[in-house]
Order: sequence, then C-alpha cells, then structure tokens
Amino acid sequence: MKFSTRLFLCLAIPAVMFIASLGNSVWGLVRTQSQFDTYIRTEQSIRTGLSEMYAQCLQMGHALRNMILDPANPKARENLTAALAAYDKAYANTAAIAKGTPFEAQIKLLPPLRAAQAQGQDKVITALEVDAASAIKTLNSAETPAWRALKAELLKQSEIARKLAATTHDSVDSGTSTAITLSI
Repeated sequence: MKFSTRLFLCLAIPAVMFIASLGNSVWGLVRTQSQFDTYIRTEQSIRTGLSEMYAQCLQMGHALRNMILDPANPKARENLTAALAAYDKAYANTAAIAKGTPFEAQIKLLPPLRAAQAQGQDKVITALEVDAASAIKTLNSAETPAWRALKAELLKQSEIARKLAATTHDSVDSGTSTAITLSI
C-alpha cells in the first residue's frame, strides 16, 4: 500500500468516525429535546392540571365553610366564586391537553363528579339562607360525600399521571444515555 494511501486512511477513518459520532450526538439531542417537550406539554401539564383542580376544590370547601361561619362576610362568597372559576379553567386546560392521550377518557370522568359536588354546594348555600345549623347538616350530608368522590378520582388520576410521568422520564433518560454511549 502506498504511503499516500496509508496517510489518507489515517486521516479519513478518524474523520468518518468523528462525523458519525457528531451526527449521532445531534440526533440524540434532537430526539431528547422532542421527548422532553412532549413530556412537559402532556404528562407534566396533566399532573399540574389535576393538582390545580384538587387545590381549587379544597379552596371551594374552605370558602363554603367560611360562609357558614360568617354568612355576612362577602369575601367568603368571592373566594368560592374565584375557586369555581379557577377549577373550571384548570379542567378546560387539562381536558384540552389530554385530548388524544390515554388520559382523555379519565379526565371525562370528572365533570359528573364535579356537578354532584356543585349541586351539594348549592344545597348548602340554599340551606344557609334558612340557618347555619341546616347548612352544616346539608354540608355533611350532600357536599362532603360528593367532595370525597371527586377527591378520590382526582387523587387516583394524579397517581396514574405521576406513574406515567416517571415512566416517560425514565424512557427519555434511557434514550439520552444510549445517545451518549454511542457518541463516546
């Protein structure tokens, strides 16, 4: 083999390996970025939405109880109205994100449970117009059981979302490790 051929091979082989490694690195970064973006836009956003809905339900309950404690306090009613609006917004955002994902069917289980809770809340507010004792009785018999059903579903879905997010994170992490190994 000629010296010039050997010299060319000594330069060409490392150059081809470098280009292949660089291409693999770029491909790995692009793939990781895409997977991470999907993770943030779907799994993580769904988890956040479910947590927000749970928090707003807690706020609704707190505001309703404040209304019973002090029916003349307008802030309690304002807080209830704000929590209702925030829950509806969180649900709408989460349902839009979940569309076309495995969570779509699960998210659709929430409106009937929330409607039952709203009905219980309305009964408490109506009973509060009579007196606090009947409002407390209605709270315990109508709103609290409805809240417990909604809470159970929200917590169940949050746990499923947490597990899915962990699985997706592990998948992205594994793909990134593979890309790093191939690049090295």
